[in-house]
Amino acid sequence: MDSPRPRRALRALAGRVAVAGILAAGGLMLAGCQGSPAPATSPSASGRSTTSSAPSSTPRPTSTATPAPTPVTLTCDRLLDSDQLTRLVPRLVPAPGFTPQKGSNAARAVDRAGVACGYTNPSTGDTVAVSVARPAASELTALKNRAVTRSHVVPTYGVPPKVMGYFTVEGGEGVAEAFAGDYWVVAASKDFIEPGDAGQVIADALANLPD
Repeated sequence: MDSPRPRRALRALAGRVAVAGILAAGGLMLAGCQGSPAPATSPSASGRSTTSSAPSSTPRPTSTATPAPTPVTLTCDRLLDSDQLTRLVPRLVPAPGFTPQKGSNAARAVDRAGVACGYTNPSTGDTVAVSVARPAASELTALKNRAVTRSHVVPTYGVPPKVMGYFTVEGGEGVAEAFAGDYWVVAASKDFIEPGDAGQVIADALANLPD
């Protein structure tokens, strides 16, 4: 009669063989279920994965055009014609080769596409500078504000508000200003001591302005 101990040993051995077979089969199944490896992502210099994207377009700043003055086409013989010069008291004569003094209102008018003309008072030898310009709206407003704060209102230069007149004395020179529409008219001379001295010059210049 066989001993029970060898039988138990045989059964234990058979069990270990069966378990080993099951584990081996499971390993083959797991190997068969694995997918193909994911493609490697190339790291960037900072260690993070990088992806390509379309370059962003930065909008360019738009430039705002500076408002330009309106050119004045009047010539000096039309700004104050010969008949008007003769009727003035005192009478004035054209001053050939007149050049506006730097920094004067006449020079500012020329810089703004305007016209500046010089006339001489034969009795005193003094010059009368008459200028006309049509500055851009923003600058015209600034000129009006300056006249309001630095000059005296002169209603006799025209009918307000169609024409706004001002007068002041700067450095011993009388300065008469008139604003009509978008026109800026200035008459300046040492002969202008009070507003009335420049009244007819301003009136004649205003009468000759193109519409």
